[in-house]
Amino acid sequence: MAHSKRQWLPADDLEHAMVKAQKLTENEGHPHARDYNNVTQEFMVTVIREYCVCLCVQVPMLDHTQEMALLNASWARAFQVTGVNLACTLQLVTIQGLQMQGQLKSKLWPLIKAVYGFYSSQSKSAIKKNQALAEELKEGTNFTFKHMAAQEDSWCRFLKAPLIQKIMNMMWFANKHDDGITFPNHFKPFPYPALALVLTAIHGLPSLSDIAFTIQEYHNVFESHLNCLWAFDEATKEVGVLPGICNRMYEVRHVHSGATPLITQLQSAMSVQVIADAIKEYQEGLTTNNESE
Repeated sequence: MAHSKRQWLPADDLEHAMVKAQKLTENEGHPHARDYNNVTQEFMVTVIREYCVCLCVQVPMLDHTQEMALLNASWARAFQVTGVNLACTLQLVTIQGLQMQGQLKSKLWPLIKAVYGFYSSQSKSAIKKNQALAEELKEGTNFTFKHMAAQEDSWCRFLKAPLIQKIMNMMWFANKHDDGITFPNHFKPFPYPALALVLTAIHGLPSLSDIAFTIQEYHNVFESHLNCLWAFDEATKEVGVLPGICNRMYEVRHVHSGATPLITQLQSAMSVQVIADAIKEYQEGLTTNNESE
């Protein structure tokens, strides 16, 4: 998936006007952006949002090296946007990434129960039924299809399952100010890693209710779903099936958010002859010096 290239600043510029975060409130536990002065808060809001968006669309299940690269890129981007070169306070940012994973889990589980009819009871019979339903849904990624069936040749509408659409709406397109609308360069078309993250979260059902949605627990599942998407893309590249699906995903989510409708760029209707006549008129005007008309 293509992403826009960053215009990195020279090292001398990055060192210019280096400021330290000024903390106004001392609290126990993890630091919060609200504990700092206005300049620091503005910078941190920018860097945290950039980091969380890139985390979802590029490397949701990242290792330490990837995490540091993403942090540095987000920090540089916040400098470009705010003009403030803040000394690194990385803990404030990485905490938000963990909260994003927790948010996905906490919002997803009620949706799973509502869409697929899982039982809330902790009785042995309810747990057994939930497990059987989960295994049925995960069989051959059955849950990714809008119309599921016992036989694979009866599955249809790949990646059109209502739950997938609901999760996208909830996480990134809840309103016209949400990340999916604010960062179209990241979300249009809907990126494969973010889609694999959604599939990974659904794959954890119903164990998401008692197992933390962490990199350690779900990294292999995420990689499996991402590799499947790339394999599907490769197998259908001549037709462009998956890019088409992801473009459509973004367009539908955009409408759901209530944002201004997407407008196709207007094409010039001027013919070659009209352009040639305009050039000729201009040149004749230069030779006659007639400015009265």
